[in-house]
Amino acid sequence: MLIYCLDVCGQGQFKNHFKLGFKLGMGMHTITGSTTITLPRAGLMGGMWFQIKMSKSWTMQSELIYSYKGNGKFDSNHPKNGDYLLTLSYYEVPILFQYNKKKVYFEFGVGLATLSGAGEIVIGGVLPYNPDYYTISKVDFTFNIGTGYVFNDKWRTGLRLTNSLIPVRKQLPKASMPGYNIGLVFSVSRQLNLKGTRNKQTEDGQ
Repeated sequence: MLIYCLDVCGQGQFKNHFKLGFKLGMGMHTITGSTTITLPRAGLMGGMWFQIKMSKSWTMQSELIYSYKGNGKFDSNHPKNGDYLLTLSYYEVPILFQYNKKKVYFEFGVGLATLSGAGEIVIGGVLPYNPDYYTISKVDFTFNIGTGYVFNDKWRTGLRLTNSLIPVRKQLPKASMPGYNIGLVFSVSRQLNLKGTRNKQTEDGQ
């Protein structure tokens, strides 16, 4: 993708083929295979994205985002015995192919994430398994599918479903399946004005 960007830039068509921006969003996440009663956990996400135009209808987009995941049943204001909370944070790099139809786009692709931090607590008791043995994997490989709406050249929204393709935790005792991250994320994206930046650099050079 970097070689493609350099080639396009060298042809003087950079602003027509390449887009760059940042995004912020909120997701609802859970991890399968829990042995306690849990609820999806709300978590923020944010980062940068860049996009390459492949044809009239297709684009390819790569992102670098930081996101919070996990699950639990926990009230920080009124904790109760047995309340459980699992917090996970990741650096993620999705690679997505997008089909664009007027103001609407559809996307799919895979992503690679590295674990930044993890925490697991239960109020008034101990976990029914050894957390040092049933650790969270340092790597998560995901499949992503979603859709979105483009308001104008600067703003767009997106809704994306993400699901682990490999377990991020081995199957816990008495659990029906291993642990997989599952999430639904809503985001708002802002495109940076590369044309304006390039014009300013030209004026400064002159």
